[in-house]
Amino acid sequence: MDLYDTFARYYDADVAGFSADIAVYRDLARQTGGPILELMCGSGRILLPLALEGYTLTGVDLAAPMLELARARLAAAGLTGRVTLIHGDARSVALPGPRFAMAILAFNSFSHMEQIADQLAVLAVARRALKRNGLLVIDLLNIGPAQLAAAGSPIPLASYQLDDRHISKTVIYRSDPAMQINDVTFHYEERTADGATSCKETHFRMRWFNRFEIEHLLARAGFTVRGIYGSYDFTPYTAESPLLLVIASPASKKRLGGA
Repeated sequence: MDLYDTFARYYDADVAGFSADIAVYRDLARQTGGPILELMCGSGRILLPLALEGYTLTGVDLAAPMLELARARLAAAGLTGRVTLIHGDARSVALPGPRFAMAILAFNSFSHMEQIADQLAVLAVARRALKRNGLLVIDLLNIGPAQLAAAGSPIPLASYQLDDRHISKTVIYRSDPAMQINDVTFHYEERTADGATSCKETHFRMRWFNRFEIEHLLARAGFTVRGIYGSYDFTPYTAESPLLLVIASPASKKRLGGA
């Protein structure tokens, strides 16, 4: 069974109330216009509000269950005509024309790319997809000493109602600083009204990045960094920042050639 056959319904409920990043994409979309590409778009949390603003979008994801949630959400809002959903791998997907004014790697999705070759492949897809003056936005968690110190201990994350069940969610991180990898286990306890309980777990690995590593990756992939920030309010990036928010544009041929 695919990870997301189990995880999709939880993921959608987990992020249902999160919208702190939407204003960033709205503001940047107003600067760039459309069309807009979201790689690893998940269940459409970002696609929907941008489609409501009138933008034309394309969303790509490898997980069919997540795309089904996105498709249902867009259909319910009458926005199917504004969004193209593609079941494909962000490292190799063939994208429709025309080129995009903005490409988004939101909500730590780029961290699923553990290997440098995979990271560069995703960035290459984004660069080919973007207009010459387009924007790439990468939103990553900033993993610092506090997060590493909490590794190995169960951390309560959420409690909510899903259908007829109460869900309690905890997470355990097991960190390997040498490899910059977090092994992540989400534990979901479901409790019915009569008190019966069942448990499910999802497990995956996430790569974390530091500032200069991201800058180097982007340079190798043919991008120029335009800004690095520590929050959705565009505050300066520091070691204590919750985020590593990066905005870049395709580098000019002159810059790539070193002239």
